[in-house]
Amino acid sequence: MIHQCSPPIWVTTPLGEGHTLFVIDYSPSVNTVWVVHQFDTGAVVHVDSSEVRVMGNAMYGIDHPAKPTRVPQHK
Repeated sequence: MIHQCSPPIWVTTPLGEGHTLFVIDYSPSVNTVWVVHQFDTGAVVHVDSSEVRVMGNAMYGIDHPAKPTRVPQHK
């Protein structure tokens, strides 16, 4: 299943901050993949759901999360 985020979701990843354009769910046995447009570089990257943090919202008193670190891929 592919879901287009409208409006885009502001997230932080190990690669930096960006907007989520799509979320791809392959199956229950595979982590969800977030397709993110990176603010700094303009690159569009695929990020595992365990490496994504949704940014806070000052209006509601929700602090921004700490930037996640790269998680080693399991084989």
